[in-house]
Amino acid sequence: MTKDTRYISPEFNPHTLQRDWGLILRRNRPEIFEAASGNLSSLRATLFQSVQRQVVPANTQPSSPAVPSKVTTDNLPNQSDQLCWNVGFDITSLALLADVPVHRPIHLTQNSLIGHWRWLRELWRYCANRAPAAHVNPTSPSAPTPVTDALLSGKNNLAIAQLRSQFKQLEAAPRDLALYHSFLANLTLFCPFIGTELLWRQGLVKRELVNTSQTEGTTE
Repeated sequence: MTKDTRYISPEFNPHTLQRDWGLILRRNRPEIFEAASGNLSSLRATLFQSVQRQVVPANTQPSSPAVPSKVTTDNLPNQSDQLCWNVGFDITSLALLADVPVHRPIHLTQNSLIGHWRWLRELWRYCANRAPAAHVNPTSPSAPTPVTDALLSGKNNLAIAQLRSQFKQLEAAPRDLALYHSFLANLTLFCPFIGTELLWRQGLVKRELVNTSQTEGTTE
């Protein structure tokens, strides 16, 4: 993505989004990037804590698992950086936080990763070319929704189920701008790269942040 253009592929490409938004998100949520250099169990626990911190009220301590729950894989890399490199961070995040509560062990398979990729691909096709809002009312991820309510209860798997349900509601009510912005705010909790890109397209991410990312990215 250059200074005056954007990622416009009709297909979802997680690696392109990571290149475009990595510098910004590394500053905003450094803990998840630090954890991405370790094993999947540690990344899963850090992701859960990071997501909760985005939605808990001020001066409230979010709940977190006492011990990182075990993550096993089925012929897949067990190191976070390797899996993120292979399939993208957003897909890895969904796979680690969906299906079961974070305090319970989870076994990742290729089929589960493919399922999350297909959902994000469907989401991208639906949202990528949506016209920006004429009047923007910024939506905070902490605005109460069934997604954030589930997170406050420590139910990460239910939160992602509610996120998918919210997307279905959006498909049924495509002109509901408030619902769309709420969905994007919730999506960004779990999938910061695709979520931030779509928020920017709606004018909900400041343009100067994009320019900073692009300027720094040209030196690589």
